[in-house]
Amino acid sequence: MRRGTSAGPTVRAAEPIGAVPPSGRGGVRRLTRLGLIGIACAAGLAPPPAAEATGAPPESLTVAQCVALARAAAPEVRALAAGRQAAGLDSAAAALNRRPAYTLTGGATVAPPFSYDPVITNLGEYRLLVGMQVPLRDAGERRRERAQAGLGAAAASAELERAAREAGERAAEVALGLLRLKTQERSGREALDWLDRLSSLITAGVRAGGQDRAAAVRVALERDAVGSDLIALEADAGALGRELAELTGLGEAVLPRVVEPEAGDDAAPSPADSSALLAWAESAPEVMALRSEEAGERLALESARRKNAVRVDLAMDAGLWGADLTPAVPLELALDHPGATFGDRLWRDLGASLAFEFRRPLWDASAGRAVAAREASLRAATIRTAAAVAARRRAALDLVSRWRTATARLALAQASLGRADDHLLRERSLYAGGAASLLELLDARQQLAEARARLTDARFETRLAHWEGTLRR
Repeated sequence: MRRGTSAGPTVRAAEPIGAVPPSGRGGVRRLTRLGLIGIACAAGLAPPPAAEATGAPPESLTVAQCVALARAAAPEVRALAAGRQAAGLDSAAAALNRRPAYTLTGGATVAPPFSYDPVITNLGEYRLLVGMQVPLRDAGERRRERAQAGLGAAAASAELERAAREAGERAAEVALGLLRLKTQERSGREALDWLDRLSSLITAGVRAGGQDRAAAVRVALERDAVGSDLIALEADAGALGRELAELTGLGEAVLPRVVEPEAGDDAAPSPADSSALLAWAESAPEVMALRSEEAGERLALESARRKNAVRVDLAMDAGLWGADLTPAVPLELALDHPGATFGDRLWRDLGASLAFEFRRPLWDASAGRAVAAREASLRAATIRTAAAVAARRRAALDLVSRWRTATARLALAQASLGRADDHLLRERSLYAGGAASLLELLDARQQLAEARARLTDARFETRLAHWEGTLRR
């Protein structure tokens, strides 16, 4: 009679980040933009845990509410939401690398005439400069840096979506498992009451001499088995309740009651459900994460190919820069301009400069092998992406098949339950009339218990498949 919850798949975040072309520079840019948009929209909008958002904890939850809370408040989801926000900020920071870099530099060195060679020391030196550096030609390094940061944000979004989907699926499985245990407990208590009534009748018959004591022992053993199952069911329900409280963010102190879902959750999958699940295979978060990885390998290949390209930098600065700090006014300035002051000295030291610098490696023996390595990595990433799409498609077909199988088993179990109930009524009447033995009566009761268990399991599997299909569309 005892049946624990299955260890089934363990949950979709807000919305898929969209389909992305698997190759080409445009695909990288689109994937990057999608990641940035997802980050910007969700960076500060993650819902708070349920206990913080609603104040008083709820006394009961539907399966849909359990799923929604887990998708927002499960521990892994909250951690990945923070990680996605960090990736979004990194991407936003990288987007600013088009701008020039500004620096403020300064310093002073005092070297009296009797120290070192004055030609070398310039009798001291000072500078206070504001500089600007602009890469005029960088072989696409800054563009690739922006794209790579965007890919990191897209991958973080995909990871969050995967974790939220898995948390929702697990919450649905746990909530439905609690409902299954509740149904099994109700059936067990009904069986216990039935056996108590039968035990009273047999005990009275034993006292009257019309029943064998072995019959009373047989019923007592049957009752012990049912009681043992009820104890185990209570322990299983406690474990699932604590897990559900953790998934939903309510805490172990709050174990809300799960209410029965609507009858629509027992329906078979429609053609639209099948089509949506097959389409999901192309945009599943696992696939999107691998596409981000593939796009990153494409950027790495481009970087390897352009390793020896020409780089041109522009540097400008303005400020104060002078030598001979021994006197307030250098000797040559005093000779050229008698009566010059310290302010005249600063005016003389005021200036600006402009510098161009270019560089190009002439020969790099590792360049060819580096390109070949990146090409191999790109092929591996492409194969992994294609395999992930095929695996998601197969998982979608398996889910549809499992969903249909569960609904078929549910219909059969409902019919079996009616037959088992009628059979027990008939055997009870025959036993009361002396036409059936106690073992036949107990066997009929066991068949009814097994029919109820099959119905409970089939309903659990049907509803779980329904929620998995809902979360994967």
